[in-house]
Amino acid sequence: MDSRQRRTVVRALWIIGAVAVVVAIAATAWWQWNDRRHHQRHTSLISDVQLSGEGRTLSVATSWRPHCDGARPQLQAQESSTTVTLTLKLGEALRTPCDDETVGINQVSVTLQSPLNGRRLIDASTGRDLKPSAK
Repeated sequence: MDSRQRRTVVRALWIIGAVAVVVAIAATAWWQWNDRRHHQRHTSLISDVQLSGEGRTLSVATSWRPHCDGARPQLQAQESSTTVTLTLKLGEALRTPCDDETVGINQVSVTLQSPLNGRRLIDASTGRDLKPSAK
């Protein structure tokens, strides 16, 4: 093999390697994005909803590790005349893995503008109905 052919082969190998790296990065990014979307659509973060006696405060239990999970979780409600849609917002993971910190179970709450009464309570992450229990 002469030097011209050798340069052509080396150049082709570099191009193939560069394309392989770009494909690997794109595949990893897509996998992370798709996994996050699947988790958000199919996994409810809300399990047990408690409704206060006056019918305006909704509470859920959630785990939170301040040094690992960042910002404290927040429960948010979107209200209409017929429905209340709950969203549990979690902080971004600051460290992974985070096995060295004890998980704390915390209760987060949201106060509605008007009592729940007969309105449907919906989990925003799954679209499913939630049945609150009395506090």
